Amino acid sequence: MSNTNKHGLSRYIPADIERDVRVRSKFGCVFCRSAIYQYEHIIPEFNDATEHSSEHMCLLCGRCHDKVTKGQISKDSVRRQYEKVQTDANIKRPFDDLVLDSQSLTVVLGSSIFHGARTLIEIDGDAVLAIEPPEDGMSFPTISGEFSDENGEELFRIERNVWSGRPDVWDMKVEGKEIVIRSAPGKVALKLIIEPPNRIVVERLDMRTRSAFLRLRKGSLEVGRVEADAEYSVGLERFECDGADVGVKVDSVGVQEPILKAVRMVGGKGLTLEGTGISLGTGTSRMTILGLSIEHATKRYTKRMVFPLQEDLQGYSEILPPRI
Repeated sequence: MSNTNKHGLSRYIPADIERDVRVRSKFGCVFCRSAIYQYEHIIPEFNDATEHSSEHMCLLCGRCHDKVTKGQISKDSVRRQYEKVQTDANIKRPFDDLVLDSQSLTVVLGSSIFHGARTLIEIDGDAVLAIEPPEDGMSFPTISGEFSDENGEELFRIERNVWSGRPDVWDMKVEGKEIVIRSAPGKVALKLIIEPPNRIVVERLDMRTRSAFLRLRKGSLEVGRVEADAEYSVGLERFECDGADVGVKVDSVGVQEPILKAVRMVGGKGLTLEGTGISLGTGTSRMTILGLSIEHATKRYTKRMVFPLQEDLQGYSEILPPRI
């Protein structure tokens, strides 16, 4: 296949035109809303085009594109549907299936790895991201939950292995196994990599839900909570656990005024910042921690405590007194 058409126009579409086509198509096929798409020249077709124009291009999934190629959908229908999508305030969210066919799922948050956690993230008793047992004749467990941005606005949702993104974000790009959502030019709010059959990797994250936050900084996972006059967080250069009841847990209801009293690490129970409502690996059978830091910040000062740990904590128990 030639890389140029009869007018010498390259098949390469400039990045700003691609993004404009995605935004106008609201990040999915203009017919079925699949988030796995191709860029379609409507009229003129690519071979007759002299430029890449977002006004005359749209997103089509492979199936709908084939129907257009075979004449089962007319170009006039594509044009009308493209125009309709751009003005539809209640458009269906772009979506796709997660093909995860394993009894045990692994979720990676930066350099932290959670194998077979039943609930990955729990905020104030609510499962924000959870693994659900098979039902309705399904052979494997499914994942459900949502990711939000730094302001607590939802970015990305998974409902029993069907994921969907908001149609009004600044940009969402699906390429190969990667899903990248940007909230502004050069600002990645969320980056996911789907690795079948049993692995989801989160490479970029800056998420807030109520008073809790999770963020990745240079790969390290930070979990914390923000109050009116203070912020507590635990940073993990590397954390790995197996079979946890809850991977990451933040409780701002039971602990309304966080005051760090101690750091408790117990094999089989997890890591707890006593007095703050923050814990990781609750109920795990094994956990490994490398490079633990704890930070307490107020408007007047910031204090940080670092533990250069490298421990496999199966059956391990220790209480460390606070030094901040």
